[in-house]
Amino acid sequence: MMMLGKNLKKIRSVHGMSQQEFAELFDLKRATLGAYEEDRSNPKLETVVKIAKHFSITIEDLLTKELTVNQLLRFNEAITVVPKETKSNNIQGIVCITNDNKADFIAQYGAANNISNIQLPHLYLPHVSGDNKLALVIDDLTMSGGAHGFLPNDVVIGNKVPTTEIAKTNNELVLVATADALYFRKMNHQDDTVVLQANHPGVAPVAIATTAIIGVWVIVHVFRYTLPNNNSEMEQRLAQLESTIALLRQKPSW
Repeated sequence: MMMLGKNLKKIRSVHGMSQQEFAELFDLKRATLGAYEEDRSNPKLETVVKIAKHFSITIEDLLTKELTVNQLLRFNEAITVVPKETKSNNIQGIVCITNDNKADFIAQYGAANNISNIQLPHLYLPHVSGDNKLALVIDDLTMSGGAHGFLPNDVVIGNKVPTTEIAKTNNELVLVATADALYFRKMNHQDDTVVLQANHPGVAPVAIATTAIIGVWVIVHVFRYTLPNNNSEMEQRLAQLESTIALLRQKPSW
């Protein structure tokens, strides 16, 4: 029952239920449910069966897999990122960058400076489309922190800004492409240089000459992988602390 506690918390969060409400639904005490969620004890099999049936989840998924918000809301996860053309003429795909294809994007965009010629998977969403947009699946904690931080598996979508109008993006969340890197940061201008600031206190700012920038997309859409809950800020702070400690360990001791 390794995943049961985490899944029970997520089910409650998605359905907006308190521990008391959830416990009463299955004839449990609130403290008993708390023990299940914290993996301090395991429920009887009949209780597991009741929960699985009530929320239309297989017992195997409830016990052994980390449930996603899409599963709990009955969304089809197969329609998110696909390498083929959409069947609908009303939905235009958006180039979607993941950790696996980021290097390919940098190489292709650096050579062409034209996103329409890039051969990468596309993200298809109703009401969000256009050749001038770029999507990124976040894969690190660079922009975590604060009440509105970004965590791995969140998706951000940016709208292309002409290089002649980069100065207008001051203090904006952006995707910035250079010939050898892609950054998701907050942009600030200092004369002929832009400073890309991270939310995470352990990540140093990056200064780039404006002449080295080959693409800027201002973030206009954000899709959260998990539903925010009361513990999200604490979890982010713990993740930041772990990441900062890891960075300090990598630095020389002299």
